[in-house]
Amino acid sequence: MNKERFDAAASEWDKSQTRVNMATKITSQIIKNIPLQNNHTVMDFGCGTGLVGLNIAPLVKKLVGADLSTEMLKNFKSKADAQQLTNVDILELDADSHLGNGEYDAIVSAMTVHHIKKPSELFARFASAIKSGGYLGVADLAKEDGTFHSDNTGVYHYGFTPEEFIEFFTQNGFEKPHITVAHTIDKPHKSFDILFCYARKL
Repeated sequence: MNKERFDAAASEWDKSQTRVNMATKITSQIIKNIPLQNNHTVMDFGCGTGLVGLNIAPLVKKLVGADLSTEMLKNFKSKADAQQLTNVDILELDADSHLGNGEYDAIVSAMTVHHIKKPSELFARFASAIKSGGYLGVADLAKEDGTFHSDNTGVYHYGFTPEEFIEFFTQNGFEKPHITVAHTIDKPHKSFDILFCYARKL
């Protein structure tokens, strides 16, 4: 992931109504499909400013916002403090951070995997960090032609097919994922689907 790019974008991140709308739709899919409980510890991987994770925090015991970007995490934490969310921690990642050993009841991630060079390796790290029977929920672009971003710096994948997501999950210790279209982003030249994929760890 391109840390500098996201550090630079952090202060303006929440001003995009398109981004806020997408996060709202993804959050509702997470809440609808992943059985979050008030004794759960959950990680929001690639949390950004918390447009998804901070809406989940009131439903669980602990929410860990994990991101590569120092500036995004600063915004995440200041918003959590402003909302008086006392059950929120942050975790600053590097490219190959170990995510833990079975301490999470669920990990969720929104629009992050296409910025990861080797997604299957990331899913293996997710699997090691999630408890047996816990859940992984990932939202990301459906396969596209490379025109979703105006600048593809730090973009390693132009979205994913459902088959690719199924492979990421099933080859790394998860059940076959349920896949649904969480949201569609209409741009002047084209529409882009955001897939939400979720499954239980075996």
